[in-house]
Amino acid sequence: MTFFITSESSYEISNFETVKFEDELNIFFHNKNYGESIKHISTIIICVSNKFESLHPIRRARIVKEKAKLGFEYKLDFERYKNAEDSERVRYILIEFQRVLTGILTSKKIKDFDVTTFLNDLNSFVATQNLSE
Repeated sequence: MTFFITSESSYEISNFETVKFEDELNIFFHNKNYGESIKHISTIIICVSNKFESLHPIRRARIVKEKAKLGFEYKLDFERYKNAEDSERVRYILIEFQRVLTGILTSKKIKDFDVTTFLNDLNSFVATQNLSE
C-alpha cells in the first residue's frame, strides 16, 4: 500500500506539513496488502481562507479500478489550523485524514479490499503517532 498526499493552502499558511506525514504512512504500510482493488491512496488536503473557499470545492472520492487507486480530498478549518501550534497542526491533519478515510471506506462497497483490516492498521498507525483523541 502506498500513499501520496499533497495540499492546497492559502498564502497565509507557511510550511504546510504533509511530507513527514506521507513518509510515515508509507513506512508503516509498506509491506501491507489489503486486496487488489486499492493499492494506492492519493489525498489532497485543502486549507484555505474564506476568500479562497469558493475556488477549492471538494471533489467526491473516486476509485480508479485500472490503477487500483483511491483518490479523495478533505478540508481543514482554516482558522483552527492557522492558530494552532505545529504539533497540534500535525495532529489535526492526521485525525481528519483518519476520520474522512474511515467514512469513505465504510460507506462504499469495495470488492477485493479488506476494509476492516486496513482500518485496524490505520488506527494502529494513529496510535503509534501518539495523536489519537
